[in-house]
Amino acid sequence: MRLFRKFWIVLMFAFICSPLLGLFVLSIATIISLAFFEDPKEAKDISDYFTEEELRKIENDEEIDDEEYLVILAKSQSYACPQKIDRITTWTGSEVMDDRYIFNYEIDDRFLLDETIDLNVLRQNILSRINKDDNYIRCIISTNRNLVYRYWHNKYETIDDITITREELINL
Repeated sequence: MRLFRKFWIVLMFAFICSPLLGLFVLSIATIISLAFFEDPKEAKDISDYFTEEELRKIENDEEIDDEEYLVILAKSQSYACPQKIDRITTWTGSEVMDDRYIFNYEIDDRFLLDETIDLNVLRQNILSRINKDDNYIRCIISTNRNLVYRYWHNKYETIDDITITREELINL
């Protein structure tokens, strides 16, 4: 798939000129595709993430309680993931637990060159970006949850959690 998306015009002209030239160009294009390009992402089926009732509520813009709102929000955020945040960080999804709402991230540590991430600085950056008036923050507060930013370091296979308590969210 990735081969024909990138090289279809070149391949077409090569095969028109000569079948041998076409095969040669095809082999070179295959090597380049395998070495430098990723497979295209498969489209996700929305029914794998949402129930019929949830889809109906989303489409009809029905009123839902805060608990259900957070569940649907987490599912919709996870449906849109993975999303590249920066050079080393990828947002992999969200989840709702009994006492917390979790944003899951993956850190590609191989680009850090043995540097460490200062979690206190990261925490301050997160706190500065949180808007207390956002609907999901209001729902997290009203359902007595903490907000957790979970970072999985793939090089070291460790997890760091930055927890922002309900009280901290109220006092923002």
